[in-house]
Amino acid sequence: MSELGRVNCAILGSRGLVAQRYLQRTINHNWLVPVSVIGSSSTVGEKISDLPWSLDEERPELPDINVKGLSDLDTLVRELKSEKVQIIFSAIPDEVAIKVEKELAKEGFVVISHALVHRMNSDVPLVIPDVNPNHLSILESQNIGTGFLISCSNCMVVPIALTLSPLYSNFDFSSVSIITEQSLSGGGRGMLSKGRKGIVIDSEIPGESQSVVRELNRILGEKKEGVFPNSNIDVTVSCSRVNRDYGHLAMIEIDFLNQISAHEIIEVWQNYSSESHDLRLPSSTKIINFVDGKLDVDEDRWAGSESRNPAQDLCSAMAVSVGEIEVTGKKLRFKVVSDNTIRGAAGYGVLLAELILADGILHDSNTVLDSTFQRNN
Repeated sequence: MSELGRVNCAILGSRGLVAQRYLQRTINHNWLVPVSVIGSSSTVGEKISDLPWSLDEERPELPDINVKGLSDLDTLVRELKSEKVQIIFSAIPDEVAIKVEKELAKEGFVVISHALVHRMNSDVPLVIPDVNPNHLSILESQNIGTGFLISCSNCMVVPIALTLSPLYSNFDFSSVSIITEQSLSGGGRGMLSKGRKGIVIDSEIPGESQSVVRELNRILGEKKEGVFPNSNIDVTVSCSRVNRDYGHLAMIEIDFLNQISAHEIIEVWQNYSSESHDLRLPSSTKIINFVDGKLDVDEDRWAGSESRNPAQDLCSAMAVSVGEIEVTGKKLRFKVVSDNTIRGAAGYGVLLAELILADGILHDSNTVLDSTFQRNN
């Protein structure tokens, strides 16, 4: 199944929303090709085309892949190596991830993980490609066998970091207050299904606020004397689940040390969007989409291109939408919307893989990188 010019990838997860987003976004990718899917015991041996499709968009034409299992890791490693897999996108629960992800990295694979368990480990970079790509230098001293382990952040952290990072680099903060409204799909396929059936979902998200604070401060940490200490932004966060299928919303209030203007804020965001997105990367698009009037989560989560076809257009839902901007004195208020399963998860992971390839962190002599793929923005 290996194709010249495309890096072979495996997906850890088979039926979940993020795992199927990975399939959706790699199936027609010019740099990446999914050749293996690893699932739970209930799906082992099934063809991926026969599994229930969890996403709202039409199922793309899928390759002839049977789901592998995790019960025998040695056998799995041999099979993945025989398939010349180099990148593993992992979208599995923490209790499984902690047992297998480092083991797979030891065997020479680049593991891009969505598990919570590694995000605060000093030897595992926690990277958002268009915020802190320099944190990938942590890999130079990472000692996990012959491969690499890289963490993706919480899906709510992504739009917050994308909007805070340029402001943090240009202005002095006194404090930041964040209130989130997070969709059902952020809790996984099961929660989304229950919500759609009318089952009442608890609005509390245990541990979420603390995770957002920790991860945000780690991601915004700047290199000093060869290490990346956490930033020390005074952040308070309140997170809640709402009865919405897709799309996360954050209401952010920043107190600055000095007076600022809306013009200054917007200029910094506009410059950031043009400078920090990387035109080498197929999934890269202008980062910040400005919305006049009230934000509509269902509409504005698709920012990045006019298309709503993530299987064909890698820029679809890869921007964040910012609106309802208010500036008074030293205080800024705004709202930001993003798609949690694409910009906050699988699209983000694919963008990270593209960056690793473009920067030569993972090099394959058979790979010819073609940045012209699906640049519809």
